[in-house]
Amino acid sequence: MGMVGSGRDLPVRPYVPPTAFLAAGVCASALLMLEAGWRLHDCGDVVSWPGAWALSLMSVLSFALARRLRGSGRLGSIARPIAMFGMGVLIGCITATGWLLRWQAGSRAVLGAGGGACVLLIHGDPSAGERGFSSTALMVDVDTEKRLGPVRVLSDAKLENGSSVRAACRVKALDDSDYARSRFAKGEVASARIVSILEQGTEARGVSIGSLRARALRVLDAGGSDYRALVAGTVCGRTTELNQSEAQADFSACGLTHLVAVSGSHFAYIAAMLERALRHVGLSKGAQQLVMLLVMAAYMVFTGGAPSAIRSVCMVAIASAAIMGHRRAHAPSGLAIAVAALVAVDPGAVYDLGFRLSVASVLFIILFGPYVRHHLCALHVPAPIADALSITLVAQWATLPLTLPVFGEVSLVSPLANLLVGPAMSGLLVTGLLGTGVATISDVLAQVTGVSGAAGAIAEFALAPADGLARISVFFAQVCAGIPFALVSVESSWVVAPIAYGAALLVYVRWKPVMPKRLVLVLALVFACIVVHVFYWTRFAPPEVIVLDIGQGDAILIRDGPSTLLVDAGIGEATRTALARNHVFGLDGVVVTHWDKDHWGGLPDVLEGVRVDRLYVADGAADHIPAELSDGPAVSELREGDAVRVGTFVCELIWPDTRVRGDENADSAVLDVSYEGARGSLRVLLTGDTERDELESYMGEVGDIDVLKLGHHGSRVSVSVEALDSLLPELCVASAGEGNRYGHPNPTCVRMVEASGSMFLCTKDVGDIHVTPGHPYPRFRTQR
Repeated sequence: MGMVGSGRDLPVRPYVPPTAFLAAGVCASALLMLEAGWRLHDCGDVVSWPGAWALSLMSVLSFALARRLRGSGRLGSIARPIAMFGMGVLIGCITATGWLLRWQAGSRAVLGAGGGACVLLIHGDPSAGERGFSSTALMVDVDTEKRLGPVRVLSDAKLENGSSVRAACRVKALDDSDYARSRFAKGEVASARIVSILEQGTEARGVSIGSLRARALRVLDAGGSDYRALVAGTVCGRTTELNQSEAQADFSACGLTHLVAVSGSHFAYIAAMLERALRHVGLSKGAQQLVMLLVMAAYMVFTGGAPSAIRSVCMVAIASAAIMGHRRAHAPSGLAIAVAALVAVDPGAVYDLGFRLSVASVLFIILFGPYVRHHLCALHVPAPIADALSITLVAQWATLPLTLPVFGEVSLVSPLANLLVGPAMSGLLVTGLLGTGVATISDVLAQVTGVSGAAGAIAEFALAPADGLARISVFFAQVCAGIPFALVSVESSWVVAPIAYGAALLVYVRWKPVMPKRLVLVLALVFACIVVHVFYWTRFAPPEVIVLDIGQGDAILIRDGPSTLLVDAGIGEATRTALARNHVFGLDGVVVTHWDKDHWGGLPDVLEGVRVDRLYVADGAADHIPAELSDGPAVSELREGDAVRVGTFVCELIWPDTRVRGDENADSAVLDVSYEGARGSLRVLLTGDTERDELESYMGEVGDIDVLKLGHHGSRVSVSVEALDSLLPELCVASAGEGNRYGHPNPTCVRMVEASGSMFLCTKDVGDIHVTPGHPYPRFRTQR
């Protein structure tokens, strides 16, 4: 036979209802309108009226086409989906237009107020960042008490949900950054930096879900340990403390963060517990469904009302309505209606990554979960493992095209980690809900009765099972995160989404079993390709020096076979992304030339993504290492004449010639990088941010070179005619960002280089610049 089961054994292909096309139309229309609005957000009128009219016309044409196709034989079956899509386009266009008009009015009101003294009503949990804490707040005019609009508040103080703050603020319009775009999607119209807090209180809300949540969080004490932070994140949806913990890094590396986010699994466990409790009460089936729906809606509010939680409650409500109406619940229909309703109410949800991931993973689990489970069982995987593994695999299949462009990482241990941690997290959710409830009730009773002695002991006892399961979850996450290549940085490509979703469409249309031998062969080939790729770039990488295109900053990669050295790390995530696109999985060392942020600011991100064995700095600079790097790899200081070997490359420090603090451009470590081997010769001078005064001091020790990395990004005084005549470089390279405010590289510098007969290249123009040894001259190529 040779096939996986038979046609009878293969699960029935799930039916995609016409409401799915309604949801697709709403999402597509809202996305187009909001994208146009974002591009116009600094032009006054954010509504693209031509776009709105075009979408309205598309809707009318869809209705006309559906009417024409109705009753026309075989094509008549697609009439209803086309009509639904047209209806969705119209709904999305109307609701998105209204959303944009409200945003526009709020923006004008907030920016028109001009900052100064105002009242801020804090909504949602705070997020910690480099510049303090940020929260969403509703800005209110002090004099008129008029509500102006939602803003993103930046403060040195942690402002909790429900706080009312009277403060002096500096208000700033949203810029063109990706972060500002994410805030735009949340409906926030500006950012407000708190200069000073004049008065702080709490919104009067009596006994409410919000006050119960605040009390539960106080009892949990999420800041007390990583384990309690995990309990608070899982039970209450509070991730402020968890995001600052070491456990969060391990969960991210293992692809486990979805287990913490409040989603459908939370509501499934709540429904199961409620169903068992209500079974003995004697309520009718409809009454039971209504009670469960009310409790889950309350829990959704309790956890902060994340889009994934709202989507789950909507699906439960639709399923409950079907049951009470004596109809069969249909998961794809419930998902489609929930998505359409959510986006119609809040069009900004189409930009929310959490919402996208939630919808995509649930859709793929519904459509392809049974199909993948069937094939795993055919490969003799035990049924319990096949259940969990199929969900993990199809969820990754759905979400990878969405997460890769944002994070640039793939967790290779995610299936294993989910198998190990998933059961513990399920137990943590159940015991955490019960324990938090008991602890909160005991705290309330202690306050009412005035007897508080036993409340703490009761809370610790009630939360002990959840604490134990949290410890187990964190332990397994640490073990999995410690596996080599657990998290691999990968450069995102536009082809990932078409391949992943094209394969999904092909599987759905074909829907046939796969021969076990063929399936094993395909999996083996994929695994072999990954192993060969990693093995080649970690053992046999060709010798080269790469000036990485990381924007306004410096990052130069030197590698030869298994040896790698990074000189400077730029700023932000750009260097980590550049290392991924150049297939770097680990670094033997990182040389930080000096402590300017655009030379070391990206190092924390690099340390999260790849292994780094050691940091190198100039003599004396280690005493002034930034606090962000204090827990990083071991630090070695280099003196004049010291050398670091990278395979056949020799990187000799020729400047500074005395001890330095490392906080001035003139303190930059300068490396004379040379290669003499079977592949040819190469000599590169890496100058950090030193300029012509320092360059003329050490150029006599260097002599003739092949490549000069211009100091200070090619500033006006980065080089001199005398230095160019002494060094005689064939190629001069500058690292600078597109549209940088410093004007780097300076035209005077460029003209001087070209007048000397040397070729000039800049990363902002050509991307990464690769220089390799050669006979009789070195060779170079560019990214674009």
